[in-house]
Amino acid sequence: MRYGLPFLFCVSLAAAGLHGLPADAQTLGQRGVSAEASAPRFFVEFRARNAASYGHMYVMYGEVNARREVIRSETAGFFPAGDSRTCENCSVYYWTVGHVIPVPSEIGASDGDLEEQYVLARYRVWISAAQYERLVAYMNDRKAHPGPWHVVLNNCVTFGRDVAANLNLKLPPQLLMPFVVMVPQVVVEWIRDANGGEKDQGPLKDAPGHLPAEVMAALHAKPSTWGTNASTNTTGRAEKPAISKKQFANKAEESNASSATH
Repeated sequence: MRYGLPFLFCVSLAAAGLHGLPADAQTLGQRGVSAEASAPRFFVEFRARNAASYGHMYVMYGEVNARREVIRSETAGFFPAGDSRTCENCSVYYWTVGHVIPVPSEIGASDGDLEEQYVLARYRVWISAAQYERLVAYMNDRKAHPGPWHVVLNNCVTFGRDVAANLNLKLPPQLLMPFVVMVPQVVVEWIRDANGGEKDQGPLKDAPGHLPAEVMAALHAKPSTWGTNASTNTTGRAEKPAISKKQFANKAEESNASSATH
């Protein structure tokens, strides 16, 4: 989300029908998981980050190797449609109108999601291969049918809550009420605390030579389609689904540095 009020007021008409369920997924802190080959290899991470307005909530999910290094991952957040890879603030129209009526949306990675310095809160859950397959199927379905974006009724926070419900994570009472003030950072912390998650989880490290799927896609894109102005972003601007040159450069440098240590 971009410009506007200091807080996000979210009303979910479907929230009243959701119930917190016992989480069959296990957190790193709850199980003390080691880096052995028998340990769970799949994860989903709920994140909140800085943005130019309310902040942004999104998820990253994927697989790690025996050393707990990411070997593949995808990023998914819910935001207004309309951004272009060649311009700044292209979705301002939909974002603005979406404060009044529902507007077209997208689900994917937005500008700033891959930059660690913008992350305000995270909650990582380790899941089984079967749970991961169900999660991927759910994400694919949501991407195919994203539904309209609205600042109050259907936004990045309600999307993150729906993912948590799909994983049978416990949902705090605040997320079950029809009228709730939701700030992305607070929502991630609520979900973490409701499930007994470990506080202050550090980021996972990429495996040597690994690049996220979004960056690999950018490698195959024409240079003219990359965000030519995104390299000047210093605010962690929200909802831009394209990968910028800056993000690619940062991830490439991290990957090279990682490779050099192994």
